[in-house]
Amino acid sequence: MKSFTFRAISIFFASAMLLCLMTGCGSKDPVSTVDFEYLATQKGYIVEDATDLFAPYDYINFATLAAAQDKSFQIEFYELTDEAFASSFYSSNKNNLLMMKSADAIESNDSGSNYDVFRLESANGFMMIERVKNTVVYVDRTDISNKAQIEGFLKELKYL
Repeated sequence: MKSFTFRAISIFFASAMLLCLMTGCGSKDPVSTVDFEYLATQKGYIVEDATDLFAPYDYINFATLAAAQDKSFQIEFYELTDEAFASSFYSSNKNNLLMMKSADAIESNDSGSNYDVFRLESANGFMMIERVKNTVVYVDRTDISNKAQIEGFLKELKYL
């Protein structure tokens, strides 16, 4: 009887995992640069095309900056040539954030089949980077008071 129960449970979990993989469980849909710029403009951010700043990096197709009107924070959006470059870009910039980590910072990670998210939060600072397929969103150090506004924007993009 125990053998049957164990086998039934194993088959159930294997089926659930297979179904999850087949239906895209744990994945997100990336937005385009145009979609990012549109939402940022709708939210009243100052939007600037920064693609020319990254011209030497042929793996960056588009770079867009969206800054709060008071310039208290900036959300950077990158559209890269493919997922491999986006993953490498994400890892490199995540390491940069880790080098700035303060002693009181709390880090959090999340990942799925086509995305990775890393956040650092301290009493007075917030930083994050997220990759979805071939896109990356990056927020450099900003005051913790900006966190809710940034996360609200990213939720509207369906990145958080």
